[in-house]
Amino acid sequence: MAATKAALHKTSVLFGGFSPKNLLGVCEDEDGHILVSFRSFVKRFNIADRQQVRNWTTKSWHPFTCAAVYQREEKRVVAAVSGSVLAMWSLEHEDLDSSKRSSFETPIHTLLPSGNSVFVVFTTGHVERLSETLLASRKSPRPGFLSTGETITYVEIVKEAGLLVMLVEKEGKSPSLYRLPLGDSVCQPQDSHILALNDAHLTGFCATSSAKLVTLWSTGEMYIFEFQNDYLEKLPGRLHATEQQVTVTKPTKILELSPSHVVIVGQDKEDEGGLIVLRDIKFALVTSIQPLKMYHRPPPAWVTPSGLIVVEGSSLALIPFTVRESNLATVFGSRIAETKGFPFEECHSWVRTDGHQETQETIPKEAKETIYSNKSAELMKVIGSTDRGALSESMIAVEVIIHLIELKRLNLLREAMNVFVDIPETSMVDVLTCYLGCQNADFEGLCQTPYMQMEFIPQEEDGDKIVCPFQAAKAFFINGVLKRPFTDVQLLAALPKMCFDHALSLIKYLHFLIASGEVELTPQDKGTPSLSQTALWLSLLLDTNYHQLVMSSEVAIHRLLLSCFTQVSAMIKFLEGMSDIELLARRIVKGQPLSKHTHTSAPYSLERLVIT
Repeated sequence: MAATKAALHKTSVLFGGFSPKNLLGVCEDEDGHILVSFRSFVKRFNIADRQQVRNWTTKSWHPFTCAAVYQREEKRVVAAVSGSVLAMWSLEHEDLDSSKRSSFETPIHTLLPSGNSVFVVFTTGHVERLSETLLASRKSPRPGFLSTGETITYVEIVKEAGLLVMLVEKEGKSPSLYRLPLGDSVCQPQDSHILALNDAHLTGFCATSSAKLVTLWSTGEMYIFEFQNDYLEKLPGRLHATEQQVTVTKPTKILELSPSHVVIVGQDKEDEGGLIVLRDIKFALVTSIQPLKMYHRPPPAWVTPSGLIVVEGSSLALIPFTVRESNLATVFGSRIAETKGFPFEECHSWVRTDGHQETQETIPKEAKETIYSNKSAELMKVIGSTDRGALSESMIAVEVIIHLIELKRLNLLREAMNVFVDIPETSMVDVLTCYLGCQNADFEGLCQTPYMQMEFIPQEEDGDKIVCPFQAAKAFFINGVLKRPFTDVQLLAALPKMCFDHALSLIKYLHFLIASGEVELTPQDKGTPSLSQTALWLSLLLDTNYHQLVMSSEVAIHRLLLSCFTQVSAMIKFLEGMSDIELLARRIVKGQPLSKHTHTSAPYSLERLVIT
């Protein structure tokens, strides 16, 4: 049976040094870019390199009053200024004073992007498509269904049901839920009902794209209501689960990651910090937990296709996530024998019928293996002690590696890098950082290491001797990481967290491997990475640390880069020379006759002269 599983990945900071109370919201504009809105400016970021590409500033007496959104059909940014003014500008626009503006009699609550369109939500409850708003009279008020004192606290579009869900609160009363049909101009709700639960108050709320309403109450109870199958009188719906990770009496933020997963951002029960809880609403499981430094009330968090955006301290952080289809067993955890603590399980053959004869079918060796197979007793103990929950092998590997790094168990780290099949690139960088931070003596005597040349003297007279920056034992451990398969895009995203000193040491070592000939095209059990792996590691490290390498004033760094260039140039010349004999070698191997064409070295040629 197929299911989906979700996971949060390594946090990276976009920028910091701001007050969270001035942050209005986050929205994706074009693929790979996001808009971050504050009261006085809007920033545009490229997610791939975490760099700011645009910054639009407004006057202090005309602040932004809701988050800017991107209108795809017109390819422009739209934001509300001073409550009742719409400002619109292109991504290339620089001066907001010259941007197109439209004023309205009724204040604007928020802007909602939906596909290629944008909907304008007025504080009266009136909702219009932006194109309709700009065509209609701007001086005419937008009357709605909300009375004085009623405030919109949540509004979301439910595409699957063709609805707009609105939560409205009034002081001293329970909140009311309104359902509005999605149209060009809507001023009256389809229906409404009080959203309440006995002896509890609402602390979290989310309407999902799959037409479900997820609510969290101060008792810890989580309910799910289905818009397409239930009447509003049945609110809050069916009891789904009890939340035990966050402080449910404090405001939380519930966001949809996928039709099967939501993320809850709230206060950690154990301390004053924040907590991110990833929950599978199909099977009522917690699949991932990640702490935050601080808890903000209410929690500032948004979901974009690029990842989860949260405020971490006084910084804005991006947490990528993945949601992918998986076998149901990986959602609930590994096999029963593993979760109960029995590391060995006999997998019996099953009966196969060939015509009228029954035979025992032989099961492949791989089918009998579990997560504990081919691992030492010590590593099995560490895996067993790790609170895996519903984790796949890659996620188990991440947890185990983090635990071993904390304990500084170098030999078990080496074993983990050898026996785990699926290790994320970010964990490979963590292990390398751990190794590079250790002394040479920490690796001595841990295991037998193969012979390795420790220095190389170039044949050129003016070439300097190249020495391995590590002792043989430390180099052997580092090779165990370098020779693992990896994806260059994922590795490039993980390398920036390695400090420059460690990256420089690794560049020196990779340069030594290439120069000394320790790497081969197809290494034969030498424990070293292949030539292509070494070259790609070196290329990605140079790419990641480009600015620091170029701007460095250290002579040693410039000599290292020059030596790298010299060695690579020599290898290219060697390969070009080898390519010259490729055609001849191929003909000899295939037994083909040699070409009768006579090659000459133009513009010179030999001629026969007859002297009489």
